[in-house]
Amino acid sequence: MSTAGTVGTPGVWESVGTGLRLIVGWFSAVIGVLDLVVEMGDRLDGAYLLFNGMLVVGGAMLISLASLPGRPGTAGYLAAAGVLVAGMSISTVLTSDAACCLSALAERHGYPFTVLARDAGQSWQVDGGRLVADLLFWGYAGLVALLLVVLARRLVHRLGRPRGIGGPGRP
Repeated sequence: MSTAGTVGTPGVWESVGTGLRLIVGWFSAVIGVLDLVVEMGDRLDGAYLLFNGMLVVGGAMLISLASLPGRPGTAGYLAAAGVLVAGMSISTVLTSDAACCLSALAERHGYPFTVLARDAGQSWQVDGGRLVADLLFWGYAGLVALLLVVLARRLVHRLGRPRGIGGPGRP
């Protein structure tokens, strides 16, 4: 039995994960670009521009994630999770004046889209679709934080290397 081609061959679950990452990345990048192009002539809301810009950047990062040098390590994963949780928590707690989404209600929470809203004395209304959009936005912001940690670790590793041809004490 030949073992040619088995070294480095991804398993089924790794292939499925890579496929899903690429599908979500391309979908995000294309939708972000299309939204920005379609709305180019209209007066745009800052949150709308930021959201679609994050879709493009996050999608491009997902597409190129396999080409990242090095691994993020625990610090990178903690930074990504911290940005996701802090962003969702803070934006949901603070009142927003979003231009869209449940604008008929007096009290609105969430960024970039209103996720929770209510009138005084009434029950809360949750917009599930916009909740997913906010999670995607803050998840991509966490991915940007993860990339920054990877780049910082790489820079520290490079700066820690001795310079010169002969080693640390020789030119």
